[in-house]
Amino acid sequence: RGAAVGPPSGAKGAAGGMRSAGGGAGGRQDFGFHGCGDHRQDLQQFVSKNCLDVRTQEALETLSEVEQKKVMGTDGGPNSFVLIDKVANPNAVVMSRLRTAQR
Repeated sequence: RGAAVGPPSGAKGAAGGMRSAGGGAGGRQDFGFHGCGDHRQDLQQFVSKNCLDVRTQEALETLSEVEQKKVMGTDGGPNSFVLIDKVANPNAVVMSRLRTAQR
């Protein structure tokens, strides 16, 4: 099979993609994907796109909205919204992020 051809690195994809980490206002870096504007829809898409199991989904739902956004990367932070093609075990990554968000 041939090499996959896709959008250039950093291009905006179906899930919102990544914004460039260049200098924003005052040199502030703006990472990540900020969601669609509907937090519940973002949460459902995050669970679906990453094929998260029931245990991980339920753990995510126990967090506050602010903590959920950190875990999903929709807070503008460095976390990636789509994990399924980037990590071996998205459930483990999300559970690790959950623990970090609760600190």
